[in-house]
Amino acid sequence: MSTKEIRANSFVLEDANGMPRAILGMFKEGPALSLFDENGKGRVVVAADKEGTGLMLKDENDKERASLLAHKGGTSLSLYDENGKDRATLGVYKEGTELAMYDENGNPRALLRGDEDGARLLLYDENGTGRAALTVLKNGSGLNLFDETSKLIWQAP
Repeated sequence: MSTKEIRANSFVLEDANGMPRAILGMFKEGPALSLFDENGKGRVVVAADKEGTGLMLKDENDKERASLLAHKGGTSLSLYDENGKDRATLGVYKEGTELAMYDENGNPRALLRGDEDGARLLLYDENGTGRAALTVLKNGSGLNLFDETSKLIWQAP
């Protein structure tokens, strides 16, 4: 006779050397599944809590490299560099969609946003200062250019 159900608070999957390679557990915040490489470093985490669900991927240096989150406010996919810094995020939110790109210092460099009013493309300099804005909205379109102090220096309708 086979058992059809097993109940526990956690399961640990070990490799042939007794090294934990996966843990499925119930934690205070909610359930999580963690996968480990042959060196015992966490590489993948899948979790769910009252705020939503998430998937996180880490590299061999324990730096987060990608995350996919689904929560009350929307869904986002973020990609990180070798230092674990956010370099690009794609989000779908109640207000609209957004693609944001950042440099190695965390400064915004480009933002593309779309919502029910239209679309906006914002470009930033190395200091994170907005330098150009292209908009295509219900009430018209425009192109604005700014200097390094954010002063408007040129505008088309």
